[in-house]
Amino acid sequence: MIRRVVLSLLVLVLLWLAYTAWLVWRVERDLTTARASAESLSSAVRAEDGSGAERALAQLQLSSATADGHTRGTGWSVLTRLPVVGDDADGVRATSSSLVSLAGGVEPLVRQVSELGPLSHSGRIDLDQVIELQQPVATASAAVGQARGQVRGLDTSSYAGPLRTAVESYVDDLDTLDGLLSGAATATRALPALLGADGHRTYLLVVQNNAEIRATGGLPGAWAELSVDDGAVRVRGQGTASDFPVRPTSAAALADGEQAVYSDLYGRYFQDATFTPDFTRAAALMRAHWEGDQHDKLDGVVSIDPVALSYVLAAIGPVGVEGTTLTSDNAVPQLLQRPYLDRDPASQDAFFAAATRAVVGALTGDQASPTELVRALARAVDEHRLYVAPFADELATELQDSAVLGAVDGDDGDHPNVLVALNDATGSKMSYYLRHRVSVHAEGCAEDRQDLRGTLTLSQTLTAEEASKLPVSVTGSGDHGVPLGSQLVAVRLYGPTGGSLSDVTVAGAAVPAQIQQLAGRPVATVAALVTGPDEVQVTWSMTGAPGARGAGAVRVTPGIEAGSLDSTFASGSTSPPTRPPTRAACSATPSGSPKDSPPRRPGR
Repeated sequence: MIRRVVLSLLVLVLLWLAYTAWLVWRVERDLTTARASAESLSSAVRAEDGSGAERALAQLQLSSATADGHTRGTGWSVLTRLPVVGDDADGVRATSSSLVSLAGGVEPLVRQVSELGPLSHSGRIDLDQVIELQQPVATASAAVGQARGQVRGLDTSSYAGPLRTAVESYVDDLDTLDGLLSGAATATRALPALLGADGHRTYLLVVQNNAEIRATGGLPGAWAELSVDDGAVRVRGQGTASDFPVRPTSAAALADGEQAVYSDLYGRYFQDATFTPDFTRAAALMRAHWEGDQHDKLDGVVSIDPVALSYVLAAIGPVGVEGTTLTSDNAVPQLLQRPYLDRDPASQDAFFAAATRAVVGALTGDQASPTELVRALARAVDEHRLYVAPFADELATELQDSAVLGAVDGDDGDHPNVLVALNDATGSKMSYYLRHRVSVHAEGCAEDRQDLRGTLTLSQTLTAEEASKLPVSVTGSGDHGVPLGSQLVAVRLYGPTGGSLSDVTVAGAAVPAQIQQLAGRPVATVAALVTGPDEVQVTWSMTGAPGARGAGAVRVTPGIEAGSLDSTFASGSTSPPTRPPTRAACSATPSGSPKDSPPRRPGR
């Protein structure tokens, strides 16, 4: 009798194990299919293959729903309670549920995009199509946010290797998609009004020159006055920053601390308005210069740099400019290097003006791939290379949560934010050869504040001897006391709101950096001389505001290389401190701020 019972139990166990193995196999197969379908969907959308996108979406919905159904049963619930494999099973369940939310929410957008025609034609952007995209984009954005919330905060550290890699990759993809769609939702809401659906608007378009670096990217060199009405865009006038006279006093009243941080040049010179990393403030100063010189009233300022233009050209195709063909591959050297080697100043200005007209014309002409153009513009916004600062209160409010404004806001109370801004102090175009990167990490916590340590590394791609052979239009005349072929970089370090800044060094030597306060942030300005490929390091210590114990973010001035230099760092409450904290309060993570979930990288 006992033997029969034991055998029966053994059979039941074997059956349960067999069922569990089958269940795991089915779920793994369904999730593999879902991942392949998602990749096929992405490829079809980018190729504007409407029928292919709908087939891939249907397969994604089916496979994700099947996987989710299998993980909702009793058998899977038992797996989530077992030692060793329980966390993995729970992660698979969360991922399956997230995929269902994603697949259902993007369906309206996929169908709309498959029917999308050219967004622009004959100098006019089709605002009706933009309006039709508003609801499906908003629905997709909400769905991605929900899907992201279902997997954000999962502790993958104990997962099996392949599962950990797959889940972390999926979460990263959702983060990227969330940023793109939230930006697209804002854009589709704001674009009709921005582009004159309610009446004529006038914008100042500024092309920032990264060869002479400024906090927002580059010197605001070439400009164009854009006339916009019901989606139609035309260039009404063009010029350069030198068209604006140097003022004896600031063009607009400066806020507390601005003159102390940026000097009086900030408000007196049009081209120095981008000393600040806050583009909304730079735009206000440019507006004051523009309207003070009796130009027409502006409705906003738009800024783009040549790296962003290279992204745009990848989407719209090459454009011809005075016998030169600008492509996505050569736009940066053709706009930031070759003119200073091959052309005199007057010819440079004419070339920049022609390039601006050509790109504006191509943007509003027939688009081969509106989807790729949207992706290119979103990438430019993400990397702080494309800014739009409208002056109408309702439009500024509409864009207030978007990186396209380029605003520098205070910290949210939980997450410390650090800014590192660079400005050329050589009076040259040597920044084309400048390379920089920034690293910030939390060393631990003391007295309820996070202790942060940062490093900026600077170098240039040419030796001083090689660089000294470049024309004066590149190296500068040497009037600023910088040896020809070298470059002096003014580095501004902005600590977290309510925090502190100290222990600044340049090339290993302590410097007596005077700490100023600007909008609640400590700011230090130091000079670093870069003479060649040998790296020059600037280091510093910071603390966050009291109670700001979450993960942090770092925003960095973009350079001439594609990509973003921004980053995030883990909370000090999860990092081994280099010295014992005086109080334990910093070890707690505030509600709503998962200590292992860093905020979005700045710019999204």
